[in-house]
Amino acid sequence: MAPGLSFAQNDSDSEASSTLPDQRSPLTSPNSSRCNSTSPQNPALNNELASLSNKLIRAINHQTDLDDILAETRHDLARARQRVEQLEGMTNNHEALLASGELIPKEEAERQKVQLLDHLAREQKERGLMEKDKRGMEQELESLTTALFEEANQ
Repeated sequence: MAPGLSFAQNDSDSEASSTLPDQRSPLTSPNSSRCNSTSPQNPALNNELASLSNKLIRAINHQTDLDDILAETRHDLARARQRVEQLEGMTNNHEALLASGELIPKEEAERQKVQLLDHLAREQKERGLMEKDKRGMEQELESLTTALFEEANQ
C-alpha cells in the first residue's frame, strides 16, 4: 500500500470515530438548536438571555475601556520614569559641577553681585570727582596759558 493512500484512509477513520462536531460545517451547532427550541416555549428565558447578553456586552466594553486606560497609564508611567531618570542625571551633573567649583551657590553669586555693584558705585563716584577735578585743572591751565600769552604779547 502506498503511504499517501494509507494516510487518506486514516483521516476518514478518525472523522467517523470523532464525537466532537466539526466547527467548520455549515450546520447549526447543538447549542443553537437547543436555544431555538426553547425560544418559542418560554419568552421569559429569551428576555433574560437578552438582558444577560446586554450586560455581558457592557462588561466587555467596560473591560476594553479599562484595558485602554491601563495601557495609556503604563505608557505615561514609562514616560514619567524616563523623565525622572533624565532629571536625576541633570541633578547629579549639577551637584558634580557645584562640588568641583565650576558652579557657585546662588547665595554666593548674589553676595558677589552686591559687592560688584558697591564697587561699581564707588568707582563711578570717584570717576565723577576725577572728571570734575580734570575740568577744573583744564580751566586753570587754559587761564594760565591765556595769561602767559598776554604777558608775552606785552
